[in-house]
Amino acid sequence: MTNQVAEQEEAKQIINNEKELAKKLYRLRKLKEEQVIEDERYQREIAESNEWYKPSKAKRTNQIDDVTALIEDYYQRRYAEDPYYRYKDRNGTVSKKTSTDYDYNDEELINSLPDELLKTTAKKAELKKLFQSEKVDGRKKIITDNDGHPITEDGEIIKGVVVKEKTEVTIKTTK
Repeated sequence: MTNQVAEQEEAKQIINNEKELAKKLYRLRKLKEEQVIEDERYQREIAESNEWYKPSKAKRTNQIDDVTALIEDYYQRRYAEDPYYRYKDRNGTVSKKTSTDYDYNDEELINSLPDELLKTTAKKAELKKLFQSEKVDGRKKIITDNDGHPITEDGEIIKGVVVKEKTEVTIKTTK
């Protein structure tokens, strides 16, 4: 209570002479020293807290990784039996996400494309439109040869691009 009263009085005061100025400078120096001590104590406590927390966090992270691996393994086995398998309940969902990655070799791509395609498809996004595709499980899938090179609508194999299908298991827990 006295600290609040002193702070309120300090806020209302004005300095009238050099003696009061010297007192206020002394007060400012002491407040800054207190702040440095408080900051050091705060940093020390934070460091101690982090050191205390690290082992339990590492242990829990390992446990999370283990449980996630078990869930992914179970899902992969069930997915092999039923390609439409998906699990959902009040604790969360487990499903799959399939994505397509394209690896471009620009030099080989320029050499393998015919001149008329090079002129019309300056961007890689436009090139993807030329790839022959089919609907599989409600999803557009690029048709490739055995090496992963896409095939155009005209039946030409594009050597400068490799298409990779990637399936990831998605695990979402409820909060």
